[in-house]
Amino acid sequence: KATVSVLNWHRCTLHPSAMASKDRWSRRVVQESGGVGKYWPELARLTSEEGVVNLGQGFPDFAGVETALDGAAAALQNIGLNQYSPVGGLPALTAAVADLYADWYGDALAPADEIVIMTSATEALYTSLQAVVNPGDEVVIFEPFFPWYLPAVRLAGGIPKVVTLEPPAFGLDRDAVAAAFSDNTKAVIVNTPHNPTGAVLTEGELGFLAELCEKHDALCISDEIYETCVFGEAKHCRIRDVPGMKDRTVVISGASKMLSVTGWRVGWCYGPKDLIAAIRTMHGFTTYCAPVPLQQAVADALGAAVKAKDYSFDGVAELFEDNYRRLAEALEGLGAKVCKASGGYFLIADIAHTGLTDMEYVKQLAAERRVGCLPLGMFYDTSSDGELRSTTLVRFAICKRREHIDNAIRHLTA
Repeated sequence: KATVSVLNWHRCTLHPSAMASKDRWSRRVVQESGGVGKYWPELARLTSEEGVVNLGQGFPDFAGVETALDGAAAALQNIGLNQYSPVGGLPALTAAVADLYADWYGDALAPADEIVIMTSATEALYTSLQAVVNPGDEVVIFEPFFPWYLPAVRLAGGIPKVVTLEPPAFGLDRDAVAAAFSDNTKAVIVNTPHNPTGAVLTEGELGFLAELCEKHDALCISDEIYETCVFGEAKHCRIRDVPGMKDRTVVISGASKMLSVTGWRVGWCYGPKDLIAAIRTMHGFTTYCAPVPLQQAVADALGAAVKAKDYSFDGVAELFEDNYRRLAEALEGLGAKVCKASGGYFLIADIAHTGLTDMEYVKQLAAERRVGCLPLGMFYDTSSDGELRSTTLVRFAICKRREHIDNAIRHLTA
């Protein structure tokens, strides 16, 4: 059964390093220093050791969209683009984002009032929660989740209400989701296509969430950073398009995944004018503006895509789907059970047949097969004791060149 838990930062247990520094650290830092923050350095070391085929962290190992790269090279030579942009973003980019969604989804957005450019989608999430959540407000999130969701809610003073999505489908348990909402719910964070599972929410599931938002007068923060990575017959649907949700929804996306440039840190969010005005204010107090030459480069790339009516962005969805299929075949040949993915950057495998926990398997795989992956336990709530949850699920990144995946398969099956 899916489960719901209500979290409060006062109940967090501190790990020893945090305890040793608690007089010098803020309580906010102490609170967030366990879980992923505690284990990530070790996991990053394991997956990036020399000779290990790294399928851990989700970043492409290829150059990115060429029009973006060419635009960046040109922009760096433009004196005017090496200074601040307006807080809301470079006008060329807000206009390009508006044109993209007008042509792609038929969505009419006012560039100056309904779009704000961010220093990454991660900042968009952080500032959106800072802009709308008051201390004591409840925010519904779904686990497994992008590990930054939980800290972002708590740093805004919110109380996370966590709904667990169960494998292998990681679909919504409607009774559990409904139980998580109340009259104290300020917002729900929706992520589709989903990190880490690759699940894609259907129109019916989004309609159900919309009904709950309307019933409880809640907002929706919709993380759609993987919107260009949808496989096969699956379709990316936006909760913003559900009747009644346009005025309740802030959508987050960005260039990291769309253009395969995760290091550029150029993202955006769009939504109703009053919410975007609040988010823009918090953005100004956080990073002020995203890197301006890269904003121009992203504008160039989006403009080229709109002109060509081509939103495949170098065919990454097709590449990643093929990577998923071939890696799944290899893992299933070794006895793992692979969870279906309909999009995104990742493959989830259940390795219960090995008798190992996810962390034990990750360490053994890196040591013996020289392949790096991540334990799914790092994508669950760790608030009770600061320790990662023990599961039998692991995550492999499929957002790589075909040759990289083939190399991993050779290591796995040797």
